[in-house]
Amino acid sequence: MASPALTAAVDRVRAVFAGMTSPRETGCGLCHLPEETALLRVPDVALPDRALRIYAHEVPDHFDDHPAAMRRILPQVAEQLAARRWTAFNAYDLTGLGRSGWRTWPAEQADAIRAFLDAWWADTLATELDDWYVTEVFQACATAAGTVTPYLARWAAQPPGGPADRYLALFVDWWIDELLNDDTAVFRWWCDYARDEPVAELQEWILAHAPARLRAQDADPLLLFKTGLLALPYEQRFTDAVWDAAPPA
Repeated sequence: MASPALTAAVDRVRAVFAGMTSPRETGCGLCHLPEETALLRVPDVALPDRALRIYAHEVPDHFDDHPAAMRRILPQVAEQLAARRWTAFNAYDLTGLGRSGWRTWPAEQADAIRAFLDAWWADTLATELDDWYVTEVFQACATAAGTVTPYLARWAAQPPGGPADRYLALFVDWWIDELLNDDTAVFRWWCDYARDEPVAELQEWILAHAPARLRAQDADPLLLFKTGLLALPYEQRFTDAVWDAAPPA
């Protein structure tokens, strides 16, 4: 069950974007069924689940008016994400929203989207869910918003010992080797390729917030060791002198 904050955020999206359409939308004739595209021209009618997911991650040039199409589908997208109705969910599912330019939309609209993403992520962090799902929600929020900063801040604010700490251990274990290598292509869900990926920000945040929470969970000593290496310059992380002190794998 969604938290009261997430329910309120969905209601806000529903109210702000109610009645919106993409009135002259013809869509992509190769990817979109005409009867599904026609629904984008009609307000407040539910789209089939298949079409909704396609539209949510579709590239902008597959629409006549991409921002209008995103506004049209946002209430239903928010409702389904909050209810966790999308099975096999992945970060790419919100790349269309991320490329829509929503941060430049009227303040009422942009604030409603921002509040929904924050509430959805907060609700996810506080709920016992499959590990893969939580990682995908984080990536999807960052993809949609074009930033990791508010979602990392929300993560750091979670009380110790809860589900968020377990998810943090999973996240660090999943990404630590790429982060140690300063791999700028590690986050392939980052949809705006005109910007550098947020590798440095994630490295700094993990170094600041992860070690204490990992130790409290009796995390793998090797994982803690690797996490600490993020404090070193790249050229020192893989020297024999450093790794001689590593715990056994």
